[in-house]
Amino acid sequence: MKKHKWLLYTIPIIMLMLFIAIMISGPWLKKPFGTQDRLLESIQKLEKQVLDKQWTQAKGQIEYAMQAWHRIVNRIQFSVERESIYDVLGALARIQGGIAAQDDQAIMEEIYYFYALWDNLGD
Repeated sequence: MKKHKWLLYTIPIIMLMLFIAIMISGPWLKKPFGTQDRLLESIQKLEKQVLDKQWTQAKGQIEYAMQAWHRIVNRIQFSVERESIYDVLGALARIQGGIAAQDDQAIMEEIYYFYALWDNLGD
């Protein structure tokens, strides 16, 4: 009888603690875990390349950034709001389009929009 009562309280408490940990882990999970998911560093490099009008390097950098974002999304999808994920993806897509059009003003606007999204991601 006591064993059932112990399980009746322990299992729900452990499950609640697990769910809370997952939900508040967004800021920690968006940080890079290796060399393939350094998104913020990639966008900072991209900003310098756009200012210097190095379009071929910028194209490679945004491709890396998109791949890094897909890796990060797999980690943060349960701890970040869906709209935030779509907003970051939209900003990256507009940056990619700006690079294809070589429109440095539009790219810089989107880069700074990305920085604001990134700072608030998971908060």
